[in-house]
Amino acid sequence: MKRFICLLVILSVISGRKKKDKGGNMLFKMQYTTTTGKSVSPKGSDSLYTEFGDYITSITPSHFSGKFQMLGFQDAINPTDNNTNMLLFIDGSQAADDPNRIADFSNNAVVHFSPDLRGIQDDHGLFTNEQINFIYFYFDVLYFYQEAALPPQYDTLNIDMFNGQYNNDNITSDLVKVNNILKIKHFALISKIFNLTHGWPSAYIFGNCDSTFVFNTEGNNVPNSVNWPFGGNTMLQIIRSNKYNMVTINTPGEGETVQMTATICFNTKNLIQIYAGQDNVPYTSDDVFIYAPNFWERIIANLIIE
Repeated sequence: MKRFICLLVILSVISGRKKKDKGGNMLFKMQYTTTTGKSVSPKGSDSLYTEFGDYITSITPSHFSGKFQMLGFQDAINPTDNNTNMLLFIDGSQAADDPNRIADFSNNAVVHFSPDLRGIQDDHGLFTNEQINFIYFYFDVLYFYQEAALPPQYDTLNIDMFNGQYNNDNITSDLVKVNNILKIKHFALISKIFNLTHGWPSAYIFGNCDSTFVFNTEGNNVPNSVNWPFGGNTMLQIIRSNKYNMVTINTPGEGETVQMTATICFNTKNLIQIYAGQDNVPYTSDDVFIYAPNFWERIIANLIIE
């Protein structure tokens, strides 16, 4: 819970309300997919990965989904100044079992929302600005979940790294792997990528930057900035990405309707890589299972206005 409490508190103090059925109308939907049309290198390259032994193979999950705590757009770097406009599909107030929190990427799921509009609004609950430039898209993920068929050599093996505690979840190899079918949340698969002293990275912020990178890897207490555009301070590690381009929306007038479709694509082809581990012998219990280098570069977001 601690990893997103700061963001949740900041957003909860910003006044907001849902649109009313008067004046113009704004319709919203989210689409989740694993399809980009772009090829991904099976292996990739990262000096960190040489520590894990020889590369064995890569696998693509047959099922991939996520569960979100926050998901939305905003047009400035400090929402606490009362001048920032925000479009929140998921704001942290939904019930823990709300199905709208779930993103089924592998089935190209489409979810219709009635989101919170937060910022300067008129009597109909719509933005007062005629044009709004959404420079940021962001989400706070509770977990990514995947199911994948491992090579048959792992059928009877007890995998060492699948026995332990990851983000307060105690897992065992027998629990997450039945024969050669792996069913697991993403925490174990990223545990060797990040410095976890200050918690698991959960905030992914897109836009208003020119590359992809991990911000605040040392877990410093950093203030509001272009890389933490939510007011207040944070000690979180944050995934920053340029895989989103600013979108301008025109606020609908009386009798007009604007359809907004947001899409998140997570390219999961060859996402999970397998390395030979400390003994450097493939298909043994100490093999390493890990997300591909810079896996966050596989995530692309866009917003289409109709």
